[in-house]
Amino acid sequence: MKSVPYTVEVIDKLRWNSHLGKHSHFYASQKGRHLHILCGIPIVVINLILGSVFFALLGTDLPDWSKWVGAILALIAALLGGVQTFFNFKKSYESHREIGNEYLAVARECERLIALYFDRILDLEHLSNEIESLNTQYSSINQRAEEHIVSERAYKKALDTQNKKTEKEPSLIQKVQAIRTEVGN
Repeated sequence: MKSVPYTVEVIDKLRWNSHLGKHSHFYASQKGRHLHILCGIPIVVINLILGSVFFALLGTDLPDWSKWVGAILALIAALLGGVQTFFNFKKSYESHREIGNEYLAVARECERLIALYFDRILDLEHLSNEIESLNTQYSSINQRAEEHIVSERAYKKALDTQNKKTEKEPSLIQKVQAIRTEVGN
């Protein structure tokens, strides 16, 4: 039985790692988006309440407790706005999504090259020439990703997702090896 060339295995490993990076950053993006919404909606609601209800009652004598409620609501809105500004959840989750999409592009290119090799459209020499370009692209994404840390929880969730995906959808290399095993028997 003919084995899969190491060059193809290297590209397949890069494909797998790229998918893992994609999942990690997509999960981190979801968390950042959730935090952005968690802070943003109360800010909008509080400002609506303060802006409409208290503005409408401006000419009337308000009880002391309502002034305190207004002050506390304004303080909460300012605090949430400060947290949202400081952590910049929106920029963070957008950056994670962009990095995830870049990893996805590398993974798809790896899949395309492996398919071209097994379809005998691309020979091993040409395939090996593509590794340098893929590694450079992957390394560049990794350098940009260093600014956008993925939590251990997001990474573990991504690893679990990638492992389950691998079980449900074998890679092209696994499919070729299975076919070669059947033909060999």
